Amino acid sequence: TTVHRTTLDNGLTCLVKEDHSAPVVAVQIWIRTGSNYEDEYLGAGLSHYVEHMIFKGTEKRQAADITRHISDVGGDLNAYTSTDRTVMHVQMPSSSWKTGIDVLSDAVMNSTFPEAEWKQEKDVILREIAMGRDDPGRVIYKLMDRTAYTLHPSRIPVIGYESVLKQITREQLIDYFTSRYLPDQMIVAVVGDVKAGEVEAEVQRLFKDFKRRASKPVVLPTEPRQLASRYDKLTGHYKVSRMRYAFHTVALDHQDAPALDILAALVGHGRSSALSVEIKEKRKLAHAVGAWSHTPADPGLFVVYATFEPEMETSLLQALDQQVDTWQRKAFGKSDIRKVSRMLLSSELSDLQTMSGQADSYASGEFYAHDPAFSLTYLRRLNAVSANEVRTVARKYLRQENKTVVVLAPKTASAPASVEPVAARPSSVSRQVLPNGVPLLVREDHRLPFVSFCVVFRGGLLSETEANNGITHLMAELMLRGTKKMSAADIAQSYESLGASLTTFSGRSSFGIQGRCLTDDADQLLPLLVDCMLNPTFPTDELSKQRDIQLAAIRQQQERPFFLAQEALGRMLHPEHPYRWSPLGSAATVNAIDRDALAQYHSAHVVNSNTVVAVFGDITPKEARQLVAKGFGGLAHGTAPVHKRVPGTVTLPAREKTWAPKQQTIFLAGYPGLAVDDPMSDPLSVLREITSGLASDIAIEVRDKRGLAYFVGSYIRTGVDPGTFVLYAGTRADQV
Repeated sequence: TTVHRTTLDNGLTCLVKEDHSAPVVAVQIWIRTGSNYEDEYLGAGLSHYVEHMIFKGTEKRQAADITRHISDVGGDLNAYTSTDRTVMHVQMPSSSWKTGIDVLSDAVMNSTFPEAEWKQEKDVILREIAMGRDDPGRVIYKLMDRTAYTLHPSRIPVIGYESVLKQITREQLIDYFTSRYLPDQMIVAVVGDVKAGEVEAEVQRLFKDFKRRASKPVVLPTEPRQLASRYDKLTGHYKVSRMRYAFHTVALDHQDAPALDILAALVGHGRSSALSVEIKEKRKLAHAVGAWSHTPADPGLFVVYATFEPEMETSLLQALDQQVDTWQRKAFGKSDIRKVSRMLLSSELSDLQTMSGQADSYASGEFYAHDPAFSLTYLRRLNAVSANEVRTVARKYLRQENKTVVVLAPKTASAPASVEPVAARPSSVSRQVLPNGVPLLVREDHRLPFVSFCVVFRGGLLSETEANNGITHLMAELMLRGTKKMSAADIAQSYESLGASLTTFSGRSSFGIQGRCLTDDADQLLPLLVDCMLNPTFPTDELSKQRDIQLAAIRQQQERPFFLAQEALGRMLHPEHPYRWSPLGSAATVNAIDRDALAQYHSAHVVNSNTVVAVFGDITPKEARQLVAKGFGGLAHGTAPVHKRVPGTVTLPAREKTWAPKQQTIFLAGYPGLAVDDPMSDPLSVLREITSGLASDIAIEVRDKRGLAYFVGSYIRTGVDPGTFVLYAGTRADQV
């Protein structure tokens, strides 16, 4: 159906899309302001500050009323800020859509920035800045931006600088708000089970008194042409090294933007990409590697990222330089271009699966291109890209003098030597039994041309011992690393050529394999999935590579304060039970797992009595049964091991306190929980909802009123055996 676009007399743009496939509505308000547009307040993070304050009270609502009005009707309210936009969004039952628009419109027009709230929220943001220093991803992202950009505001963190923020007054915050939150700088997007005419009339009514105001345009400086390569490095309490290897490129409206997206997908998306094959698989220089092209409203960056061992830094840099040289000389084939085109098409269609995804897509198109359907236009531009254009942009932008390299490394690391039609609602889930006794669950859903497969086996931590902890995760990962017919590279090339996904998973009580593809490719993806599931060969070289990756992930866990706290809690609540372990295992146990142990674990658990298959998507139950029955005929018959675990003696209450060199303090309060089949699991889930989110009593009391924590909430860990219920908070040591 059509996206209805109207412009109010005050300049506000309204987008409405009817989608009656589910009784849900998404409402978003986009404002053309972000950290890049803070003008004389640049570096204060005022856009982010306003985002924190926007739901703290209006002329007719107090802070608690705003979140409660949304949560009381089953909605979810939130906001985010970037360099060029601020977005307020809510998703809720469509019967209450007027409440969603009313609350958001009131916030963007009438926020009062109460005196007590703005002082408290400043402290919250200062704590958020401090906590960001514990997140290696945030640290290296900021390091990249401040190294790559020397004049453009993109060099400055969206959250701002601590010293600048401390100087900001309430009057300055209000001045910024009134100068940037203008009707002609706003887009209201509504998608869901609504009537377009009614929504447009309500938007007109709510915003009719929101007058245009004179405003000064913010003119952003042009980033000077980079004349020489740049390198910077930070060391700290990290377990592995991380790298960003970037080049200045273009804005979204530039003719080269689509070719840069294709190049990033070709070299850095998926296991069959050039970077994954050459850097990770063949040369084993990185545990993870990939690429993306960021083309916002202003010129962006082409970025290669990698996680690796510190001693590999020099070799990795040399290998990346060699790769770039190859891309500049190599003509990518038509099949390569077709593969990534389908990957990008699949990704774009995925965004349209939810009301929120659609609202985001249409608002983004209007925001950046003044066309709600811009995503379709951009897909056509992507499909028109030739192999020659891809090589041309590699030569044009990926030049050595245009390169910025930043590295985050452990303190012991040494420096390198050098530097859309409406579809019917989805059906309910139907259950069948295959001839070999395997349950088959099918849900027919023709809204988008996707079919998803998931095969699950009981196992996970419950099937492990103290000596082989981590074997499920290692075995599951290796299911995609070689079969009797195909190598790891062949497998990756096969599903990525379809624009499909194929992944494995493992956890506390189960493991499995899942995939998704376009409808027409279901009969090609399922045989591949079945081959990986039934016939993994666990090649020695792949085992060595995957073991190194898992060991690196184990070390990375130790960087996260939240994980350290969870580890301590697990020891107290599950003293003699496998749930006290991490699914990744420990360095000692993972190093001790050999190929024979993996093969034995696989053959014991991948049997018909231990299997469930689910097929959801653009497929009928009959088609699903025919497809799956044919593929699963080779599944071995047998009885899986029974893993009965007797809970250990738990002495409560208990308390443990551990020090780590971090800016934040994590507080966890854990309670013995329930098994997944316990009749009280649903009430416990309701309790989790009550104690989570911005509108919860805990958040209002602990975070908003008392300012004792930056984040607070709860989570549940369930399993075949009773798990845990946990209340959590991120705070400071002096406020525990």
